[in-house]
Amino acid sequence: MKAKSTNSNGTPMTPSKKVNLLGSDTRPLGFVLSGGGSRAAYQAGVIKALANFIDFEATPISHIVGSSIGAINSLIMAATVKYGYDYAADQLYQLWSERTFKNSFKGSPTSTFLRSVKIAILRYARDPGPHATNDAIFNPEPLVNRINTTIVKHGGTSVESRGPHLKAVGVMTTIEGKERKPLMFVSSHERLSGDMMLGASFEVCHVNELTAQHGFASAALPSVLPPVSLDVDGGTVRFVDGGISQNVPVDPIVRMGAERVLVIDISGRQWWLDRYGESHDKRPDWEVPAALKTFCIRPPETFVLRNQKPFGPLLKEAVGKSTRDFISALGATWPVYTLIKNRLGTELAYEVMSYVALHPAYSEALMELGYNETMDALNQKSEIEFEPILETAAV
Repeated sequence: MKAKSTNSNGTPMTPSKKVNLLGSDTRPLGFVLSGGGSRAAYQAGVIKALANFIDFEATPISHIVGSSIGAINSLIMAATVKYGYDYAADQLYQLWSERTFKNSFKGSPTSTFLRSVKIAILRYARDPGPHATNDAIFNPEPLVNRINTTIVKHGGTSVESRGPHLKAVGVMTTIEGKERKPLMFVSSHERLSGDMMLGASFEVCHVNELTAQHGFASAALPSVLPPVSLDVDGGTVRFVDGGISQNVPVDPIVRMGAERVLVIDISGRQWWLDRYGESHDKRPDWEVPAALKTFCIRPPETFVLRNQKPFGPLLKEAVGKSTRDFISALGATWPVYTLIKNRLGTELAYEVMSYVALHPAYSEALMELGYNETMDALNQKSEIEFEPILETAAV
């Protein structure tokens, strides 16, 4: 990985030797990977850096849950981690370092551009938000095939084929319909019990094998990617982005059995709430509301890693100096950039596009930042400071 591995003052931040900040604690360890579009490359950098601080042979990952694009990263991890944590991290790095619009989506640039103009004018200009629609700017067939190829090449994600220490893998989705409902696809050694699902805001569908189709059911942001239809209990159900239900699915992974949870949050939610002076517990109107009798099970211990800086300036630095790189990075979405720039200004336009831009230079910058910020956060610590949630919170 081409990470600089330096502190802000230029001094090296790579530890002199590999350490294990978890010590001898072997309680079940879960990874939660949030949604955040193409910012998922940042997660790859964080995951790679964690290998410097956690002995994953002594304390292997026991549970993984992802939402939206985090579900894609989760499935790659689930299929490849049996070959070693470092190997799985390298697979994620390879996936994101090669990403462009051309090798990720199907269709001519002209038709994709026209769909983008149509959606930008007719939908987002009038009423922004992930509203139900059959229209989508992109056809992700090449990327679906790329993910499936990686999963199949490494033996799949089934209980029998993945690493024995990985007890459960979950993908958060949203059922599309007159009333949207959260549903998590789960592949686990044991089915979630009725007691563990008591008060849950989501339903569960147990499957033996999770595929790229499940991942893209979680990543199907309306208007950007098409809904995904999957068979559930003998019937066909349409799914859209899991982030509409739970973008950072901590409660689900605790119900699955994780007792310590590492969260890699690329949503940028805190930045946006701070930007507009809103409370951090405020939820967007378009998120699926939880039923009155639901509640979150508090995780015993949680450690959150999230970007310390907005990604808009990173995108601008990576591709903004070259018109060719800029157009390549935004692809058919540049009409959306233009619309937002005219309404809200350049800074916010870049921040919004940091969720959709695809360019090797941008992905490399995201992975480098994720790696370096994680190194900076953990390099001086003697242990990972998991924090207990003191109160049971409403979903």
